Amino acid sequence: MAWGSKKEGAATTSSDVIENIIGRSCVIRGDLSGEGAFRIDGTIEGGVESQASVTVGESGVVRGGIRGTDVVIAGNVQGDVICTGHLEILAKGRVDGDIAAKSMRIETGGVFCGTSRMGGQGRDNVPGAIPVSADLSSAA
Repeated sequence: MAWGSKKEGAATTSSDVIENIIGRSCVIRGDLSGEGAFRIDGTIEGGVESQASVTVGESGVVRGGIRGTDVVIAGNVQGDVICTGHLEILAKGRVDGDIAAKSMRIETGGVFCGTSRMGGQGRDNVPGAIPVSADLSSAA
């Protein structure tokens, strides 16, 4: 493929430039936030928020929520995952928490324990959220 031959409007799901890499031996206690894509192969004890994609590698562990455009999980996530695009749980991936995504796929062997909301924009489908237009007057 030659430079500049990519079709305009083509999907950029897996082509986000990874700006932030957390290595296997790295342990971070606290939240991470950035505009660029994340690749996590170490341990994060806190939330991860990106305006791009987030990938959790096979050795990666996140003990907190993840928010991003597209999320790929091959490791272990203990928290809610919210993405405005596509979520993919690979064969060795595990999510213990709720999911809100536009679309999702779980490979054979992947584990998901929680509830999911799909369709629409992921950030609007926050797990446990009550829509503003909900009529609560009939709740008893």
